[in-house]
Amino acid sequence: MIWKFRAINNRVAKRRYFTYSVLLILLFTIVAVYRVTNGYSIKKMAILLSVSAVFIFLYTIISLGRERYYTLDEKEIVYKPLKTKIEDIENFTVNENDKLIKLKLKKFKLFTVKTLYFEDKNDLKEAELFLKKYLRRV
Repeated sequence: MIWKFRAINNRVAKRRYFTYSVLLILLFTIVAVYRVTNGYSIKKMAILLSVSAVFIFLYTIISLGRERYYTLDEKEIVYKPLKTKIEDIENFTVNENDKLIKLKLKKFKLFTVKTLYFEDKNDLKEAELFLKKYLRRV
């Protein structure tokens, strides 16, 4: 099963991207304040901060509109470059309002798919049935 997903159409994913961008801008602001206190020019830091904020928000807007693809088969879930083997999934929870499926893994792994996002509730239902079917087998 393959489905596409755009973060702009899912409020949880959209909130995640905006949170990351705000945190990154906050980090740049803290670094700029630190540099100004150590003697750098306020004007130069303000220009650098504003330019970096523009680029971060542009990147966020582009990322929100980009299509991403999930692949779900009998062996693994792939969301490039992340992969999760079906046998590593212990359980999952479905949230129809937010159009997502959270996977509970048997043991923690850093580079795995832990949340499946959807644009369409039909794809959500298909993936839920698919996961139920293959988790019973394993």
